[in-house]
Amino acid sequence: MIKRKYILIVLILLFAVVIDGEEMKKHPGWAIIATALLPGGGQFYAENYARGLFFSALQMSLLTMTIYEKVQEKDYKSLWEKNQEQAMWDEYSKHRGRVRNLLWWDTGIWFLACADAFTDAHFYGFGDEDGLSFQFNNRQDRIQVEITRRWSSSYV
Repeated sequence: MIKRKYILIVLILLFAVVIDGEEMKKHPGWAIIATALLPGGGQFYAENYARGLFFSALQMSLLTMTIYEKVQEKDYKSLWEKNQEQAMWDEYSKHRGRVRNLLWWDTGIWFLACADAFTDAHFYGFGDEDGLSFQFNNRQDRIQVEITRRWSSSYV
């Protein structure tokens, strides 16, 4: 009976250590999903707030420009259908070209934001345990100075 209690306590402690260790990591898949659904969401998930604001502003600006150009394209197409004027067709063509270009930019920035969120989440907490320590040992016959450089290798 006592052995079972000790085994249960050890298992609970091991489980607590595993849970605590997993809290320091961010899952790259969730970062991609967050970025795919919300501009800058993956960067915010990975706690990289500056990049999150940057990608949010960039993606929202591009999306706003794309919607504006699409509305202009639609308006000039309806004007051309009513009047059949060459100037209306030229404006329609100009806005249609801008919409296509902006859609390429939207897609490219979206993929870049997803890739950036993936790497932000993958390297979350990387280097937190890095450090330099000094230790002085005073022995009877000599003084010993020890310098230690620590690198975190849990994410490699």
